[in-house]
Amino acid sequence: MRTTGTDAIGPAWQTVSAVGDVSEGRAVKVVAFGEDVLLWRAHDAIFAVSNRCTHQGAPLARGVVKPMGSLPSVTCFAHGSVFSLVDGRVLRGPAAKALTAYDARIEGDDIQVRPRS
Repeated sequence: MRTTGTDAIGPAWQTVSAVGDVSEGRAVKVVAFGEDVLLWRAHDAIFAVSNRCTHQGAPLARGVVKPMGSLPSVTCFAHGSVFSLVDGRVLRGPAAKALTAYDARIEGDDIQVRPRS
């Protein structure tokens, strides 16, 4: 993984995948900044949140992603918690804590993420 340095807006961007390795509409687990991150691609938009459910730690990339217009979400396969892929907030419990959300972008042929500031 490649980190591109800090800029005036916040922390460094880290390359986590090639665009071609993330099929549209399919959740993929990558590692960024030492953490498992779920990526989901819709057209030219990339969403990135923590890959572990905050309820009991199940991997969210194994869950169901629903596009739902401007508010895509992921449902944890273990207990049904639903999280927004936009900002990580809990849309339905039993989870009570939001996921960590990341800024994500396509830069050339790469997908890059960085922690939200």
